[in-house]
Amino acid sequence: MTLYNRIWADAIISQKAKKAEHTSWKLYTLIPLSLIMGINLFTFFYWMRVIVDRNLLLYMPVNVFNAHPLNSFISIVITFIIPFVLLNYLVIFNNDQYNEVLKKYHDEGGRLYRKYVWYSLGIAIIPIVVKVMFFG
Repeated sequence: MTLYNRIWADAIISQKAKKAEHTSWKLYTLIPLSLIMGINLFTFFYWMRVIVDRNLLLYMPVNVFNAHPLNSFISIVITFIIPFVLLNYLVIFNNDQYNEVLKKYHDEGGRLYRKYVWYSLGIAIIPIVVKVMFFG
């Protein structure tokens, strides 16, 4: 939990500095980090699918609407975004627990937050690029 809390502290401090006049800094911190965590989960599922060499589901299918793209979008949101939004809210923002995180961990100037984002995106994008370049 130390790295998780350090990333959150760095993200909160950098977003508070950018959005000092707004009260929506919590939302501007919660949504991007939850999206990145969802991308990490997708990347994990994708690698498991490659390793196992089976047609495993990458997301939970939903058939609520007649439009397939809308069903896919809702499936992706339910599988990769909502769980992390709820988890992060309960762990960090519920009962203002972020104040304890901010007391314990210092400001790293947004560097740790940016590294986490770039490494997560790199881990997700590099295998796709390699697959397209070498395996058509």
